[in-house]
Amino acid sequence: GLHRISVTACLENCPNIFPLIEFMIDEATGKIYAQRTLDREARAVWRFVVLATDEGGEGLTGFTDVIISVWDINDNAPVFGCAPDSCHGSVAENSPPGTSVMELTATDLDDTAVGQNAVLAYRIVGNTVLSGGSSIVDMFTINGATGTVSVAAAGLDREKTESYLLVVEARDGGGMMGTATATISVMDINDHAPHFLERSCEARIPESSEPNTAVLELAAEDADAGENGQLTFSIVAGDPEQKFYMVSHRQEQRGTLRLKKRLDYERPGEQKFNLTIKVEDLEYSSLLHCTLDVEDYNDHAPVFIPHFLQLPALREDIPVGSSVAMVAASDSDSGSNREITYSIAPESDPHSLFLVDQTGLVTVARQLDREEASQHHLVILATDHGDPPLTGTATIQMSLLDVNDNGPEFEAAYAPVVWENVPGPQVVHLNASSTLLRAIDRDSAENGSPFSFSVPPEYRYSNDFLLRENGNDTATVTALRAFDRERQKEFLLPVIMTDSGKPPQTVTSFVVVSVAGDGAEYTAVYEVVVLLCMLMWVLLLGIFLYTRWRSYKGLKEGVYHVSAHHDGWEDIRENVLNYDEEGGGEEDQVRSFSWWSRAPSKMPGHSCHGSHSNRGACVGLSPQQPLRAHYHQDLARYLCEIIRDADQHPETAPFDSLQVFSTEGGGSPAGSLSSFSSAGLEESAATHDSLREWGPRFEKLRALYERAEGSDL
Repeated sequence: GLHRISVTACLENCPNIFPLIEFMIDEATGKIYAQRTLDREARAVWRFVVLATDEGGEGLTGFTDVIISVWDINDNAPVFGCAPDSCHGSVAENSPPGTSVMELTATDLDDTAVGQNAVLAYRIVGNTVLSGGSSIVDMFTINGATGTVSVAAAGLDREKTESYLLVVEARDGGGMMGTATATISVMDINDHAPHFLERSCEARIPESSEPNTAVLELAAEDADAGENGQLTFSIVAGDPEQKFYMVSHRQEQRGTLRLKKRLDYERPGEQKFNLTIKVEDLEYSSLLHCTLDVEDYNDHAPVFIPHFLQLPALREDIPVGSSVAMVAASDSDSGSNREITYSIAPESDPHSLFLVDQTGLVTVARQLDREEASQHHLVILATDHGDPPLTGTATIQMSLLDVNDNGPEFEAAYAPVVWENVPGPQVVHLNASSTLLRAIDRDSAENGSPFSFSVPPEYRYSNDFLLRENGNDTATVTALRAFDRERQKEFLLPVIMTDSGKPPQTVTSFVVVSVAGDGAEYTAVYEVVVLLCMLMWVLLLGIFLYTRWRSYKGLKEGVYHVSAHHDGWEDIRENVLNYDEEGGGEEDQVRSFSWWSRAPSKMPGHSCHGSHSNRGACVGLSPQQPLRAHYHQDLARYLCEIIRDADQHPETAPFDSLQVFSTEGGGSPAGSLSSFSSAGLEESAATHDSLREWGPRFEKLRALYERAEGSDL
């Protein structure tokens, strides 16, 4: 019968879509056809069930399992798995030939079991130096079957060529090919020793440098890279006391030599340092010799040995240019810092009496004088030539022995005066306080006193003056006759004075004796001063009394009355009545009421009556009173007014100021200066005649009093 065939089921590797679209079957003949191009690389085997039915699909059914294998053709090229950017390999430099570098394998999707479609062959088609240099030798090779890249020749040097670029081809049996580019880096190994850029080094360092001061910079190089190229610097010799240290800048391949401790040029072995410096990497090292010269710094002042000299005493007449002492100073520094210049401190020799040369010899530059300075303390300076200069000092102490090189001289500048018309003999006053002529000597005691005084022979028998030696280093000048100033005002008297030195010194000095006219010239200044003081006193007292008198408005019954509106009564009391209480004589305090105890009738020029035995009202002034001036009458009336007021007010205590006025100055050597007494209340004008007894010096004062009385002042 008729058969009908169909694919009923897919047994394995079936696509998700069913029924199958890749194959179709002829229902009549059972032939199976592919409906599209098959890809073995996507599916190599198809398996499904084919059903066959008879009687038009309604009869019996049979089935079979169909397996279809897809036959491979060379339709895929080889592909490198690391392509395009991940093909990297590395190899250590100096690796021997045959050293495996990397695996460069490719895959081919074709069937390896069918022919040569998946059989691959590798080869290097490009070998290029990527960086670091050039190479004409292929340094790498590849296994054609496995794709293993290895070193082809010796001589890999990272320092020359750091990386290579390989182009590798993979070709299958069908002629299809694929390529990949691989980068091979040459890894560094420590195959180079570091070395300094300079073969030797020199440096200079000041002695005054502070610790951590940079002395010099050292640079080295190492062709290696990474840790193999990081360098360490150190000092391995020439610095036993560790004065220096190295600071390593490892990645920068340089080092800094720095000072660790202070330097001292003056110490042995510290003027120059010969250092051995090492630079090293992880395995190799090299050495460098450095010379360091220390520059001296002026840090030491000159030193005198000894620094104090006590010289024996020198005669003050030592000749100029004589050697006194020899000093020497030394300086521990070097060069110009130890060159020394000697000098004398100006303050120790202000008059430049001494000189020091550059050998240290001290000599006398000027004539010495013990009387100017008996001792000398010279400060010798030693100054070096450093920058800044330093100075050392030494002291020379010396005393001077006295030489009798000074004669006697007057103790003071004498200005003797004799009065004219005074018969001799009279001792001449050499000054205001003494009649003795004294001598002094600036030399020491053994060359001084005792002194002798004399006059030249031609003056020894003079009729004018006589010089008498008193034996105690003094002399007296006596005028032998009376002098007339109008004939000769001055006399020159030479005085010869001799000391006790060995040999003695004799000096002639002159005394100028002046003749004064009756003593007037000698006392003129004194009398003028006294006269001016008295006139000023009288003037002030007159002004004061006149002012008080003006304060009263008038007289009543011949007696002055104090105005009721006058507010200055206490002022009058203190300033007038109490005036003479200050500075009076002894009787001011002892005779409290002596003035009041006198009978009123005995008061000159006035009388007082009252209820008390000793007090009464002043009723007037006697016309026979000796008061010649008008202000004397006013004052008397004013005092009577005070007494009258005291009688009318019993509660008022007795007023003592009046008696003080009366007795002011009594009992003292100066006597009274009261205007009451001088006005003639208790003394007469004839008192001025007593000035005659005081001598010619008060003659002018007596004349003034007489002229004052004649003018009725």
